[in-house]
Amino acid sequence: MTAPTLPTPALFVDRDGTLNEMVYDDTHGLFDSPRRPEQVRLRPGAAEFLRAAREAGLEIVVVTNQPGLARGSLTPEQLEAVHKRLAGLLAAGGARWDAVYVCPHHPSVAGCDCRKPRPGLLLRAARERGLDLTRSWMVGDGLVDVGAGRAAGCRTVLVTRLKLEQIERFLSFDGAEPDLIVPSLAEAAAAMWGRTP
Repeated sequence: MTAPTLPTPALFVDRDGTLNEMVYDDTHGLFDSPRRPEQVRLRPGAAEFLRAAREAGLEIVVVTNQPGLARGSLTPEQLEAVHKRLAGLLAAGGARWDAVYVCPHHPSVAGCDCRKPRPGLLLRAARERGLDLTRSWMVGDGLVDVGAGRAAGCRTVLVTRLKLEQIERFLSFDGAEPDLIVPSLAEAAAAMWGRTP
């Protein structure tokens, strides 16, 4: 008799600002997601971080809010091209993801359960891929990432150069207090899996 397969732990990881750099959008005067492949640049340590997660036995799932799809500033074809470029850059560093889950909704859409900080993307991935949320991590550069991870029952990591006092001064941790706050993906890997930064 075969033993039942145990659910797999996962690394849920944010895309923009965590795996790849944000880009300046001079139309709107703010930093935003890349919309063209040539705009995609890896964040320092992104490939190494995903390799460390893979070596730790985690399935890697990218979870990303992409409201540009709803606004019409990003087409599905552009999104696919950006993902292809990002996957290529990561592959050049010996890293890959297992799946990408996207929330395409505008923040104003009522009834959306997948836009982070809501946990819908993580819950759907866990259901579809047989993932153990209690043994998983959610890593991102924003409190929306932490909120989604906590709501799904994951451990959470906030990657930011801001000090705790600065975060508390300007932002509310209400429902989104991370398990770890680190300044880089290298330090995240060190804290999560004992990797040397």
